[in-house]
Amino acid sequence: MSYSVSCVGSPEAIKRQLRKTSETLTHQSKEEFDEVLPALEKIVDQNSNATAKIALKLDAQGHAYFIDGVKQYGSCTVNVVQIGVLAE
Repeated sequence: MSYSVSCVGSPEAIKRQLRKTSETLTHQSKEEFDEVLPALEKIVDQNSNATAKIALKLDAQGHAYFIDGVKQYGSCTVNVVQIGVLAE
């Protein structure tokens, strides 16, 4: 199964979108995504500053391979970049 998410916004908006993405997934894709969700949120936090009003772009994709319901391996690729300052 697999998942993919791409979003642009403030760090808080991206974390909200990640949680919304979790709500749209089902079955194994949801389980895989929910396992990495805390790490994705931490990566967003580590690449931002609470006082800076920046826009980030996050791309994350992952998949896992199962045999008879047992995970054999998994993969997750994450890219976070600052794309500018949020205009007010």
